Amino acid sequence: MTVLLSAAALLAVSLLHGGKLYRQARELSGTWVLLLGLIVLLILGYLTYATTVLDRGASAVELLIALIFLGGSCYVWMVNTISQTVVDKMTRLAALERHRANHDDLTALPKRSFFMTYLNDAIRGRERDRPKQAAVIMMDLDRFKFINDTMGHYYGDILLKEVALRLHRAIRRTDMLARLGGDEFGVLIDPVADSFHVSEIAQHIVSALEEPFAVEGQPVDVGISVGIAWFPDHGADSVSLLKRAKASLLEAKRTQANIVTYHKDMASRDPDQLNILSELRGDIEQDQLVVHYQPQLEVKTGKICSVEALVRWPHPRLGLLSPDEFIPLAEENGLINHLNYWVIDIVLLQLSQWEADQIGLPISTNVSALNLQDKKFLDYLITGIEKTSALPRRLKLEITESALMHESNEALTVIDTLTRLGVKFSIDDFGTGYSSFDYLKKFPVEEIKIDKSFVMNLKKEGDDSLIIRSTIDLAHKMGRSVVAEGVESKDAFKLLRRWGCDKVQGFYVSQPLDIDGLNNLLNKWKPKRPS
Repeated sequence: MTVLLSAAALLAVSLLHGGKLYRQARELSGTWVLLLGLIVLLILGYLTYATTVLDRGASAVELLIALIFLGGSCYVWMVNTISQTVVDKMTRLAALERHRANHDDLTALPKRSFFMTYLNDAIRGRERDRPKQAAVIMMDLDRFKFINDTMGHYYGDILLKEVALRLHRAIRRTDMLARLGGDEFGVLIDPVADSFHVSEIAQHIVSALEEPFAVEGQPVDVGISVGIAWFPDHGADSVSLLKRAKASLLEAKRTQANIVTYHKDMASRDPDQLNILSELRGDIEQDQLVVHYQPQLEVKTGKICSVEALVRWPHPRLGLLSPDEFIPLAEENGLINHLNYWVIDIVLLQLSQWEADQIGLPISTNVSALNLQDKKFLDYLITGIEKTSALPRRLKLEITESALMHESNEALTVIDTLTRLGVKFSIDDFGTGYSSFDYLKKFPVEEIKIDKSFVMNLKKEGDDSLIIRSTIDLAHKMGRSVVAEGVESKDAFKLLRRWGCDKVQGFYVSQPLDIDGLNNLLNKWKPKRPS
């Protein structure tokens, strides 16, 4: 009798385990219900058999049967115990998979999809309970791509993890921080009492990234731009709210401000333009743009003496876009620095490659007025030169007259420092602005580029020819060389050669070429390495 009761007790414990298993694993398998039913039937059978034996006494055979029942009960108990261990492991793995599906592997922060779900839930809660407002903050790192390219993705990943830690410490425990993609982060501030509170958190975020990071012992300086949108004032649903926060972020980039809150004036921006701008930013980060090079011909020798780097955007819908088609958009929305940095990265790497290949060919590239006003640009360029081992004297930066008009101390510092380093400067599109030769006295530029509008329809006589001849004469007297852009005919080339122009650039020499096309052209002759 004792043996049968012990067996029944083991089955009762197994039944409890089976109930727990059913609650945990019923979504994984329906066989747990059958197992529980079998255990219940065994318990009832054991108890019935025990009552029968108790009434008439147990024989040796019945005792053996009772021991077999005990062994079977032990087996059922072991099956339940092992099953419990397996189900617990499966439950943990399922929880881990759900976490990985919703969280970024690198930073362990929620992904965009989980952030949107959380934001939707928060908005629905506000519709029911009508508590205080909420706010969405979107953030984007400055100069991250350059760090990622020059130091490597390994260091970039380390930096992103460190940034995530600092951002997490800068917000409240009740706020949700997510990595929305690349170097873009988002925060849901929920709830908030007033705009001052959100601005204070945003300022904490900016301040948190002001101190340089130490990545594998190397100091790395990275900034951040912040856009803010409010629920329900700026958006009644998650999509529109995130879109307004993105518009604010783009405005922060455009104005070089650290923090911008959405305002109604931003609503007048063309939505398609915002989409194109977002595509441009994404394609820059994903290295989808390309650089073409237009050769410049030395008039006296008839040889290619340098090239100008010209960015092109292979848009999936609009085709290959020239700079005139997207540079103004980048300038208007504060993306021009990001774009210029990308081009400079490519140029420095190409200069380094040519140096290794024994090709001493200088490359010129455009920089904006914003670059000259930003000391970070100076640090960025110097760091890039050091990382790539490019020779500074092979790099020429083209600046417009409008950029020189500011004559700020920052611009003078940037130009003077880079000139001492060996970088050359050129005034681009000369003649379209104020055309003041006073710039040549104030700024250490070595050449001027006559705008193509004066050259394309050049004739022996006329206002254009008078302007070009006067410009060449005065520039030479001041010790500067002259490049004529837009040279498309042999007649124009002959006139410019007669008037003493130093270099020409245009379709008469060559159209802009991709790097393979340029290398094929260079293989026809080997430029001498300047001393």
